[in-house]
Amino acid sequence: MEEKRNGFFRVMRPIVIVFWVMMMGILIQRTYFIPGDDYTRTSYAESQLRPKEEWMGIYWGKDKVGYTVSEIKKEFKGYKIFDQAIMDLTVMGTQQRIDTQVTSHVDNAFTLKSFEFRLFSNLFTFKANGEVRGNELHLELLSGGSVSKNVIPLKEVPCLSNSLKPLILSKGLAVGKRFNHTVFDPSTMSSTPIDMVVEGKEKISLEDKVIECYRIKSTFKGITLRSWIDEEGNTIKEESPLGLILVKESKADAITENWSEKTKDIIAASAISVNRPITLSNPSYLKVKLKNVNLGEFDLSQGRQRLKGDVLEIFKEKMSGLNPYHIPYLKSDKAKYLNPSVFIQSEDKLIVEKAREIIKNEVDALEVVNLINEWVYQTIEKKPTFSIPSAVDILKMKVGDCNEHATLFVALCRAVGIPSKLCAGLVYNQGSFYYHAWSDVFVGRWISVDPTMNQLPADATHIRFVEGGLDKQLEIIRLIGILQLEVLNYT
Repeated sequence: MEEKRNGFFRVMRPIVIVFWVMMMGILIQRTYFIPGDDYTRTSYAESQLRPKEEWMGIYWGKDKVGYTVSEIKKEFKGYKIFDQAIMDLTVMGTQQRIDTQVTSHVDNAFTLKSFEFRLFSNLFTFKANGEVRGNELHLELLSGGSVSKNVIPLKEVPCLSNSLKPLILSKGLAVGKRFNHTVFDPSTMSSTPIDMVVEGKEKISLEDKVIECYRIKSTFKGITLRSWIDEEGNTIKEESPLGLILVKESKADAITENWSEKTKDIIAASAISVNRPITLSNPSYLKVKLKNVNLGEFDLSQGRQRLKGDVLEIFKEKMSGLNPYHIPYLKSDKAKYLNPSVFIQSEDKLIVEKAREIIKNEVDALEVVNLINEWVYQTIEKKPTFSIPSAVDILKMKVGDCNEHATLFVALCRAVGIPSKLCAGLVYNQGSFYYHAWSDVFVGRWISVDPTMNQLPADATHIRFVEGGLDKQLEIIRLIGILQLEVLNYT
């Protein structure tokens, strides 16, 4: 029994993390401030801008895990701004390299015209090209050997995060000054408002120098980052959640120096230990106390969860009394949970054909969910995966962690007319809670399903903090390293 339990744990630990989503958000958003020359002067003119590279080392605590390079060049009627971030991360003792690249083309006012986004990891390559046309963003996604096109309506023309620095510096920096902009994040295909304020001036030590800098606080989705920019417009230091620190370095030092031989395992580092173990398999009830976070930022009291003060109760759904319908679900009240999205391509021919192959002639909604859950659990190889989960790619590659399982499951369910949604939060395993993603389906009422663990319904240790895709899951980052959890009772 112990050998079987440990075997399950080796499979389970790498897949119960949405850390990659959070990392992607930081790496794309971290380039708020691209190198400049005399931008801080209110008399800034285009002719003063000269091509320049800026290199920074990425440190996780004391461990160097990567580097970034940023560059800005003059183009006809605008600028080309390039960012690259390379990170080596350890997952269950295995080193994995992630390479992200963002190139944005902006006009002379630094308004976004087009962009190219690239992600390369051990298993996946993802590319996205975008072009602003009037009040629409036209996208072309390239992954898994296929190309898909989408159009996103825009309330306002956004900028990419890497064009914010020249934009705000052209307006001049002063203590107390605020900047508000909307930034498009190509890793989540969503726009986010960002608030920036110049908090003050502060001296920063860098090697053998003491440099006076402007300290700028940036806030998006409740996440706070700080940057220190010197009088010449150079970024000296940045601090992000999870203990990530970026420090200005020379090109040679950034690429070759100070790399850690072995970094912390991201799974273990993000685990939340508890006061008492949960020894019952597949519990139907859990009562916990949540500490050290603003619970008002999350909608925790809905569905099978009840929040009173800082105490949360989770009830595993009872399957009795269900009145499943025959697929497809025809009412319009849950249309948004049936529609395809950029990464949940439920109308794609491959997804529809596979869904029909799985369910054959079954029409009972609950039985259909059972069949799809079992197929995803049995078919998708369970590996820690650094990717942007796309249902079509997952179907082709048949490998991934909890996000890949949940994304493909939702796409297959929607393809046959079952309202489905992504959920993200925590799940318990062997003494700790880990970050995890699963699904909810509507089969007469909403029921939780975990295709990674083959649970229908999911056990009561699944604590949901958010619903939705990558843009919503990014909000979980504010919990990492902060949330404390006390187990009060379970049955």
